[in-house]
Amino acid sequence: MNNVTTGDAIDLNGSTSINCRNFLPPLEVYYDVYAIPLAISLIIGGVIWLWVAFAFVQVIRRIKRMTEKNQVMVLIIANTVYLTVVTFNVVALVLPPVAVVCDIIAFLAFCWCILVFFRFLKKAVGGDSVILALYESKAATPPPVCPCFRFIYDKKRQLTAIRFGIIQLPFYNSVVAAIQLIIYSIDKDLFSDVFYIILPFIIASIVLYVGASASFIKTVAPLYPENPIFKRFFLLQLVLIITKPQIIILELIYNAISFECTEAGEPKVYVNMIKQLLILIEVAIVVFYSYRFYTKELQPSREKEGTKNSAFEA
Repeated sequence: MNNVTTGDAIDLNGSTSINCRNFLPPLEVYYDVYAIPLAISLIIGGVIWLWVAFAFVQVIRRIKRMTEKNQVMVLIIANTVYLTVVTFNVVALVLPPVAVVCDIIAFLAFCWCILVFFRFLKKAVGGDSVILALYESKAATPPPVCPCFRFIYDKKRQLTAIRFGIIQLPFYNSVVAAIQLIIYSIDKDLFSDVFYIILPFIIASIVLYVGASASFIKTVAPLYPENPIFKRFFLLQLVLIITKPQIIILELIYNAISFECTEAGEPKVYVNMIKQLLILIEVAIVVFYSYRFYTKELQPSREKEGTKNSAFEA
């Protein structure tokens, strides 16, 4: 196979030019040329998927046994994000042409799961009215975490801004994802070209969310030092770093590197394998701590302690 520089194109049949940087070979070529690294990747991915599935089942059983009925479904939905992410990672290894779609859907899964969990978290500490009362009584003061909210001195408006910063993440990124998927389905090279145009909008949404969630947690968590929910929220937050900012950084590094490639599509194929395996391993580590938290750190006697605060029972 002939080597082609980054700026050139690959001509597979004499009529179709394909951008070297974005080129993925046909699946039959992919399964033939990359049989060994693909097999190794799938073995690792399969083991991790089985571990995450096992942990998910055990955590769900624990949640059903130790949690009030009206809270069970929320916690189940929140914990599905781990299994969803690793499932799409394995699919992306088997079918590289849909890797972009898998990355987008995995991130959206996090966005909606974290929204569900945030609503549960807010309810667990008493809802907006309780939080606002804490603000007004000065029992809680929003910390100057995000510059987005420092200029808001009215506590009610600040709470609204924090809530908006969290809620906008799934809705906003669902719209952006729909636009990305439409572009990708029409023209994959165009999708790559508009990457830098869409990127600032995604980053702005993530920054607003991180600032809002950090402000909320740092405001409320000190009032409930024994509340186990905040630790769960932190573990879910790690999925955000894994499914979006990290992928953006990897894509930026990949786009900045000059290389040669062949009709087997080495650069794009290998960067996809590395990216998916990295995410799989990181999610497996996060799931380990989540599993340990649900099955080891939370003892039945502690979860069943009599208290009027539902956060302690969650």
